[in-house]
Amino acid sequence: MDRLRDMEVFARVVETGSFSAAARDLNLGQPAVSKTVAALEDRLGIRLLVRSTRRLSPTEAGQAFYERALRAIAEANEAEAAAQGAGAGLEGRLRICSPVTFARLHLVPKLGSFLDTHPKVRLELVMDDRAIDLVAENIDAGLRLGAQTDSALTVRKLSQADRLVVASPAYLARRGVPSAPADLLEHDAIVMVKAPAARNGHSVAAPRNHPYAFKRG
Repeated sequence: MDRLRDMEVFARVVETGSFSAAARDLNLGQPAVSKTVAALEDRLGIRLLVRSTRRLSPTEAGQAFYERALRAIAEANEAEAAAQGAGAGLEGRLRICSPVTFARLHLVPKLGSFLDTHPKVRLELVMDDRAIDLVAENIDAGLRLGAQTDSALTVRKLSQADRLVVASPAYLARRGVPSAPADLLEHDAIVMVKAPAARNGHSVAAPRNHPYAFKRG
C-alpha cells in the first residue's frame, strides 16, 4: 500500500508541476510530498524529476515510471471497485458524454462487452465536442480533452496525447518549412471551429459534422 501511495503522490507532482500544488491536492504538507518523492528516487536509484523554468518536470525515466504508475493506480482502483460491486451488479441509467472522435475510437468499440457484462445498465452516450454542462444536460460522467476550468467538477486525468501541426511535402516545398512556432502565423492553416453550445447533445447514433475554417497566412 505504501508503494501505491508513493505512486499517487509522484503522479500528482508530475501532473501539477510542483510539490506545493500536489500537497494541496492531496491534503498533505509540502515537506511530506518532497520526502516521499526523494525516498522513491532513493529506492529506485534513479532521478525522477528535474526543475526547469519554475516547474518540476519528469526525467525520461520519470516519465516512463509515471505512465506505469498511472496504470497501476487505475488497476488498483478497478480491483477495489470490482470487489465492492461483486454480487450486486450495476443497473439503472448511465448517461455519459465524450468528444466525437474519442468516443468513436475508444468507447463505442467497448460498449458491447460492457453491456454484456452489465445487462441491467441503460447506457446513453452523448457524442459532442462542446463543453457540455453536465448538470444542465443530466450527464453522470463526461470525458473531456484539454485543460478544465470548471472548479465545480471533480476531475481525474485519465491519459494524455500530443497535438501535431502537419503539412504536405508539396506545401512545404512551396511555402518553406517553419523553424519556430511563431513562423506558423505566416502560414496557411485549416483549424476546426468548435460548434456553438446552443442545442442539446445527441446520442451515439448521429455524430455531428464540424465546420472548419481556412486561415491564410
